[in-house]
Formats: sequence, C-alpha cells, structure tokens
Amino acid sequence: MKAGNSEKRNVTPEQTIKTLRENNIEVSENDAKEILDFLYFLAKLAVNQYIKDMGGLENRPFD
Repeated sequence: MKAGNSEKRNVTPEQTIKTLRENNIEVSENDAKEILDFLYFLAKLAVNQYIKDMGGLENRPFD
C-alpha cells in the first residue's frame, strides 16, 4: 500500500501526528505513515467502486 511515484498526497505524517495528538492519540511517525497509506488505499478503493457502480468514466455525473 505504499505511495506510488505518481501519487500526490496532501496530508503529511506530521499533520497526522498533530491531529491525532489533539485528540489524545499518540503515534510514531512510522505509524502515521501506515495510517495514511491505509486511508489513501480506502479512498482510492471507494472512488474506484463508485466509478464501477456508475458504469465507468463515460457516465460520470460531474461532467
């Protein structure tokens, strides 16, 4: 689930650590990276499933 070379990520591990710390959750930088890998994987999976359910890119409602 590691980020590919062409994949742009807007949330950094440091931002993740800060946000979780504000909610009394302490994680290491490595844990934050793994959390982000998982969340980006889930987001990509959800988008791909939505596109599949809509019948492909040609039927996108946002054209």
